[in-house]
Amino acid sequence: MNWNSSTGTGWFVNLAEDGSAVTIFDPSGSIYGALSPTHTDEGDQTPGRRKRDSSRAARDRQALTFRKGHPATLRLSGGMTGTVTDQQPKAMRRKNKRCEVVISDRTYVFAHSSSRKATALRDGSALAHMARGRWSNRSTVTRKTVSVTDALDECVLTLFQKVVTPGRTGAFDQVISDLSSI
Repeated sequence: MNWNSSTGTGWFVNLAEDGSAVTIFDPSGSIYGALSPTHTDEGDQTPGRRKRDSSRAARDRQALTFRKGHPATLRLSGGMTGTVTDQQPKAMRRKNKRCEVVISDRTYVFAHSSSRKATALRDGSALAHMARGRWSNRSTVTRKTVSVTDALDECVLTLFQKVVTPGRTGAFDQVISDLSSI
């Protein structure tokens, strides 16, 4: 992902040095908000997995990471707080691999329609269609806005474009990938 470039509307993101948050900037360069992942702890272990005893594993558990199905916190500079949930845990079907943002009585959904494309929805109506480039342009995301957007919409669309990115594999591709790694 090309973090250094701004979106077509001038919004951009910056990853914190320690990886603890993603800061979202508006076109004027002012901080609009920050996305912070949830802390991982021993109580969040996956059922059926062994407890890890190594010091590296313990250190990794205490680190901030974006985790599938676990909400991250989106804090805006105006004081509003929302949640960002990327995918359901162990989701196989592409329709279950969507990202959902709930903030300020609005629900945004980033629904992936192929391995490269997705549609951003606000309360069920389309905001924008996004597509990731092919081959060497894989880090490039194009966006076609289909509805009028305000600052909050642009903030969420920037997260979708720069952090979540469009496209997820389908169930068949995921099964083949899992089998090939055995």
